[in-house]
Amino acid sequence: MSKASSSPTARLLQSSRLFSLPRPLPQPHIENITSTGVYRASDSATLPYPTHQAIATTASSQSRGDWGLKRALPKKATQDTSTPHIRVSAQDTPEHITDFGSAADHTQTQAKWNEMGIPILMKATRGENEKQVPHSVFENHLDNTTLHDGQSDINSKQRWKFNGPWIAGMQEGDFDLYTQQLASRKGEWKQFLRSQVVEQRLSERRRLAQETGEILSLQDIARLRDELLPNDAELEEAEKKMRDAYSQDGLSSELTALIAQFLDLPAVRPDTSDYQPSMKTRQFQGLMSQFNFDSSRESTPPSTHPSAGLSYLRTEAVMENHPIHGPQAHRSPILSRVVRPRNAVNGTDHQAKLGVGGIVTNDPITAQLSTRPATRGLNNQSPTEYDPNAMASTLDPDLEGGNKMWIHPKHAYIDQDGRIRLTVERGRDEAIAVKRDDVQHIHDARAAATRGGLARSPPPPGTRDNPNFGFSTRRPQQQQGVSQQQQTQQRAGGVQGFDQELGRQGQEGQMEDGAAMAKIRELMDQRR
Repeated sequence: MSKASSSPTARLLQSSRLFSLPRPLPQPHIENITSTGVYRASDSATLPYPTHQAIATTASSQSRGDWGLKRALPKKATQDTSTPHIRVSAQDTPEHITDFGSAADHTQTQAKWNEMGIPILMKATRGENEKQVPHSVFENHLDNTTLHDGQSDINSKQRWKFNGPWIAGMQEGDFDLYTQQLASRKGEWKQFLRSQVVEQRLSERRRLAQETGEILSLQDIARLRDELLPNDAELEEAEKKMRDAYSQDGLSSELTALIAQFLDLPAVRPDTSDYQPSMKTRQFQGLMSQFNFDSSRESTPPSTHPSAGLSYLRTEAVMENHPIHGPQAHRSPILSRVVRPRNAVNGTDHQAKLGVGGIVTNDPITAQLSTRPATRGLNNQSPTEYDPNAMASTLDPDLEGGNKMWIHPKHAYIDQDGRIRLTVERGRDEAIAVKRDDVQHIHDARAAATRGGLARSPPPPGTRDNPNFGFSTRRPQQQQGVSQQQQTQQRAGGVQGFDQELGRQGQEGQMEDGAAMAKIRELMDQRR
């Protein structure tokens, strides 16, 4: 063994465990305001997004309680689980205890999300056509995390990550400390402002050259940059002019745009033009809190990348190829759970709440209200058939497994608070039949259509189409509600009934066995 491998540092690394974990994210805001103005929160509710790193280990290490931490974890707390994923809140407390808990709530959600294959798209902003297909968050004109070379306007593309802070969300003390730190960057601001003045003068010079028909070469542009460079007096005059314009235009002025570009602050836009131009720190923060980002109703910049690392699919334009039935027009449906119907105990809502893969979303249907009790559909013996209107209307506590509904996940987006907003549509009948492997009725309907008529079962006795009042001299087919025209369509394939072959009618009674056998032999001899 070499000296390097036996050194204290080498031995420490050889016997070291997981000694570093990423810093946890701030706790998300989970309080929701109700229609009565009361805030409700839960200490046990799953957070909108994970804040701690999830840790997994091998089965052999798990049996020993080895999770790569400073000390082994008790097997009793981690052995009897099908999802061995933990999150560590504190590796070593003053009591020499490792504070940990289960992380299966978020790891299972991610596993279900990967199985469903839902793309993450951009949310439609105000003024856009809602019928237009949303764009993927990975499009080149949207996925702009950092400034590119030659990009002069940071607001030309939507970004989610900025070097500067969000001023509207800062406390007063933090804002004062941030302004004190900016005092050391006065020299950088002078250089930035000088370059902006040069660009403005150069743009005006190009406009004049275009009007006179002069063509400026690259050498001319480089020479003009040196000639148009302002001195200190001209720079102070230009800065004073911008400050005077700020007193009239406020935060819509050119000076505000340059400051936001220099400090790399999130883009701001005032909701109204009725504001006071002169204000102090608190007034400035109050006005900043009224700004909208990305032309949406939220007043906070995005807290994460638009995809949040949840999915990397660019579109939902994919076709599933069933191993038996071939390519499908619709993707495989997902069985969701109705967590809150429209008609609940605490009130009536326009949309039912559905649980899909650990995410709560709204039922897309709002107008089709149903007052019928929750039933499973036509076949009450099958637990996989559910009437979506009845399931979304009223919760049935006696229904085994609870109210459920087949849906098709479409797409999702991440809102400003890091929450997942999922869009779904109700499941299609044919896709549900393929999912449940119950497609015989579809084959029967298509086969009947190719024979020239749609075969349908007779209506049940006692209904309007088949009253069945007493005895009748009509044929049994007519008593069952089947017309002569429908009988002709059903026999369009050339198949004749036994009664017609034997030359008798259905109401004449049953033939004797001997006479029937003799008639059959006669018919067979004639065909030979």
